[in-house]
Amino acid sequence: MCKALARVLSFTTMDGGDEEKARSKYERLAIPFTFKPQLSFAEALVATAGAMLRIVLGSLLFAVWGTYSLVAWAAIRNPLWRIGVQLPLFLMFVLSFFLLMFAIAALVRTISRRLC
Repeated sequence: MCKALARVLSFTTMDGGDEEKARSKYERLAIPFTFKPQLSFAEALVATAGAMLRIVLGSLLFAVWGTYSLVAWAAIRNPLWRIGVQLPLFLMFVLSFFLLMFAIAALVRTISRRLC
């Protein structure tokens, strides 16, 4: 009764021991689809540089955009206009952040393909 209830609630089979033993230790983890367990040194270097570029440029974009949003907030005296201006600024930030991350991913993908 308890095993059947646990199987229904967890959506997994309790007898899946053979499947788990056949997979490697990397396949058992929740690994993102872009992760390749056996990278060459150059591939690891490109992946690390891409991650660092995302962190640095994302943080820089957030800092600059946040600063200018605060300046815009302080320059506008009317509370209604403050909120009305901040919403488009926030949406433009989200769009520019998305485009930045997309551009970095495209750059890393292009460099990784040239290495192979």
